[in-house]
Amino acid sequence: MTATADGYLLLTAGGGPELADRTPRILIVDDERHNRDLLEVMLAPEGYLLLTAAGGEEAVAIVAQQPPDLILLDIMMPGMDGFQVAADLKAKLATRNIPVIMVTALDNRSARMHGLSAGAEEFLTKPVDRVELCMRVRNLLRLKGYGDDKYNQMLEGEVGTRTADLVTRTKTLEQQAAVLTEQAALLDLAQDAIVVRDMHNRILFWSRGAEVMYGWPSKEAIGQNAHELLKTEFSAPTEHIEALLVGEGQWEGEAIHHKRDGARVIVASRWALQRDAAGAPVRILTIANDITDRKRTEAELLLLTERLSLATAVAKVGVWEWDLASNALTWDATMFDIYGCVPAVPMPYATWSAAVWPEDLAAVEATRQRAIDEKGQGSAEYRIILPDGSIRNISAVERVVLDKRGNVSRLIGVNMDVTARKVAEEALEQNRQDQLRFKDEFLSHVSHELRSPLTAIKQFTSILLGGLAGELNPEQRAYQHIVLKNIGQLQSMIDDLLEVTRLETGKLTVELGIVSVANAVTDSFNTLQGTADAKGVTLSRDLPADLPSAHADQTRLRQVLIILLDNAIKFTPDGGAVTIQAGLLQQDPSFLLLEVIDTGCGISPEISERIFERLYQVSEHIQTSRKGLGLGLYICKELVTRQGGQIWVKRGPQKGTTFSFTLPVGYLDNAIAAATHLEGSITSQIISPGAQYE
Repeated sequence: MTATADGYLLLTAGGGPELADRTPRILIVDDERHNRDLLEVMLAPEGYLLLTAAGGEEAVAIVAQQPPDLILLDIMMPGMDGFQVAADLKAKLATRNIPVIMVTALDNRSARMHGLSAGAEEFLTKPVDRVELCMRVRNLLRLKGYGDDKYNQMLEGEVGTRTADLVTRTKTLEQQAAVLTEQAALLDLAQDAIVVRDMHNRILFWSRGAEVMYGWPSKEAIGQNAHELLKTEFSAPTEHIEALLVGEGQWEGEAIHHKRDGARVIVASRWALQRDAAGAPVRILTIANDITDRKRTEAELLLLTERLSLATAVAKVGVWEWDLASNALTWDATMFDIYGCVPAVPMPYATWSAAVWPEDLAAVEATRQRAIDEKGQGSAEYRIILPDGSIRNISAVERVVLDKRGNVSRLIGVNMDVTARKVAEEALEQNRQDQLRFKDEFLSHVSHELRSPLTAIKQFTSILLGGLAGELNPEQRAYQHIVLKNIGQLQSMIDDLLEVTRLETGKLTVELGIVSVANAVTDSFNTLQGTADAKGVTLSRDLPADLPSAHADQTRLRQVLIILLDNAIKFTPDGGAVTIQAGLLQQDPSFLLLEVIDTGCGISPEISERIFERLYQVSEHIQTSRKGLGLGLYICKELVTRQGGQIWVKRGPQKGTTFSFTLPVGYLDNAIAAATHLEGSITSQIISPGAQYE
């Protein structure tokens, strides 16, 4: 073929193409010599001028000296690879229109995309077919013969179209990959074990939750038979479960799996069947939730419920429930036994209310209504009338149950028959009252009968000590002092008995007036200083210089102080300390506060205010040789109250006890008001009294 009229292209007699003025030059670039030789052998019959380069750098240098008409370019080369060579040539204006055919052993989409991005026009995959090679070379040379401008426009359009298509497809694939990646990440976030398996139970997907739950990493689990790996135990036959899955497309139930370490795990398993476009089953999605702890808790709760039922039955404690919407009661068997009713389900509320003693019903229902209003609990004791007319005492405790909206939906509670206990309590109280009455009568009689002979004994003892009946030797004198000391103690007891008798018969008088508290404290302090020194107890007082007077009875105030100081010294060990202090009451300056503080063994909170009861004595073993009748603190309370004050006791932070009492300040107005001021502003301070005092 000869040149065309416009002089661009000629075909030789052998069919090989020529440019109008020269033979086409083809540059073969490959780092393997035998590959270069093979391409030369294939193209030599076509009549081309063939040039070769053993590497990318050499090829770039040849192109710079004399640009070829076409380049056959290998990709994988040491140093500058084919992608870099193509990118370098296409970046230069002088060489950008040279067609490049990449000849490579790489046959994947990524390599083609990379080559097209670098500027290659064609790809040939090794081993190269000679016919295909010659045709592609001839076509590209023909295109180049059309001229650089037309060639560039056509080539750029084709490359642009193909590149845009590839970019669009790449973006779509990237978006799909991103969605799949996000979905896989979400599956891995789930704590449940998510497993996908085929219809032969081979594991296709093993989530992070499955790795954590069972112990096998994904790479070891995938491909394994799921049932064999987990040693699955079903609650129903496997054939039945699989038939249900195929028929309904899903299955839910419980199963037992075994972890990698052999531990059993109970799971709530949910299966979903996936089908292909033709409707054939292809995969099974399994989601398993570990319910081992829940099942263990349920078993323990069931056992606890059974034990509780047995305990309530043995203890005869009835359990009930009241549904507010239906106003119906649900009782257990013990409740029917307590009320003597024939079992009924449900139990009408009216039947229960009719059994309650009429005078008690309003209070019981008020207690329940208060529990409902406060969304809390309540308790009550009431009487019921049995069908045979007998009466029983019931102790009830109830609490509310809230619904999801926080409203009270029902009440639950227990009833216990406490009739026997009430009878015993009443008998015990009657017995206590009888004992107190007998004790009062006996002590009153004894106090009067003992006073006269005791006075005579004291007088004769004083005569003996005075030497009126003859001189006593030191030993006899010591014995007489012991007798006289015990006579004083016995006289003190008798005086207490007489004082209590006067209190109860109304014969004890309290003459109120303006009294110097400082003088009363000092007098009491001096009276017991010797007793404290003899026991090794430090006695001190703390009185402000501006301490006001009190509206009180001088004699009765001194009596109270001496009883409290004597008790404090009695129960404070050797080396301890007793302090008496006074001042204005901080909460109400119209009252004085007097306190006796010791460092003794302290008090027992359980005793409460019983310490101020008449004839009360502690049962604890306290090392003291002095034992009273349990009247001293009772007398103190009565005397303080009759002077318009209050008395209480509290335990020290670590040890010791503080007895405190108040008296009105000695002003005229306060003196008038004190007679009726029996309940003060310090009630909240009163703390449970202790057990160390009589």
